[in-house]
Amino acid sequence: MSLQGATGVREADLPWVDIGVRPGYNQRYRGFFDKDRRIAARIGSLYAEPYYHSPRHRHTFQQVRYVLSGKMKYGREVYEKGDCLYIPEGAYYGPVKPVESGEQLHFADIQFEGPSGIPYPEPDEVVDAQRRLAETGTFEEGVYTFPSGRKRDAYEAILEELTGERIEYPKPRLNSYIVLRSSGMPWRPHAALPGVEAKDLAYFFDCGPNIKMARIAAGSALPGATPAGHRAVFLLEGDLSFGGAAYDTLSYFILPGGEEHPTLEAVSDATLLTIGWSPTGDKVPFDLF
Repeated sequence: MSLQGATGVREADLPWVDIGVRPGYNQRYRGFFDKDRRIAARIGSLYAEPYYHSPRHRHTFQQVRYVLSGKMKYGREVYEKGDCLYIPEGAYYGPVKPVESGEQLHFADIQFEGPSGIPYPEPDEVVDAQRRLAETGTFEEGVYTFPSGRKRDAYEAILEELTGERIEYPKPRLNSYIVLRSSGMPWRPHAALPGVEAKDLAYFFDCGPNIKMARIAAGSALPGATPAGHRAVFLLEGDLSFGGAAYDTLSYFILPGGEEHPTLEAVSDATLLTIGWSPTGDKVPFDLF
């Protein structure tokens, strides 16, 4: 699979997916993959049912999650709207459980290849592997039980089904996930872009991820540019014009590194979450825009 340059997608145009690995999650996402550019990412959002559960586990890839509504509990800690979590590859997190808030948990999410370079699997392949395993065993509460009775973390079982090998996790660069309280961080006017404000959430490692937010007033824009390192952009609120097409709230964009992308122009007041990273170890600039 390859990308034809910078690409955008509207969540409303995407199908619902429930791969049955973690109970209670319904998802809409798009996989962005390009072997030549070394892009491997799944970008979208997850909606949780009143009951959901994810046992304590870890991954061979890294993740960024941003809570859009509701609350979620990681271990003893509770996170809510505006909280942004960075989960490094190889680091444990969870268990993830619901909180009685009366509001549906909904969070934006990106999973992507980490600095170890372990390949991130394509979502369609993950779904196919889950379905094959479900023909002989059972998925329950985030755990897969083989016909022999042996139990395995559900996602580990799927990855091993895909690769035919036992999973080896990279040594994490951090001992745990990091929580960024974006609601407590001030907006700052952009020095060179009128109508644009920014928040600097965090900058991890030389290769990223560099996590920022932008707020663009209607009629203002982030100009076209040639980014160093790849960028994922979440349109959290508002409407944008990009490459001659219209995008509304919960649209997602991938901007490949080293290639010029079109202007992101706000049709109505818009709020963006941006993540920049480099899979090759090249340094990602702190100022993404």
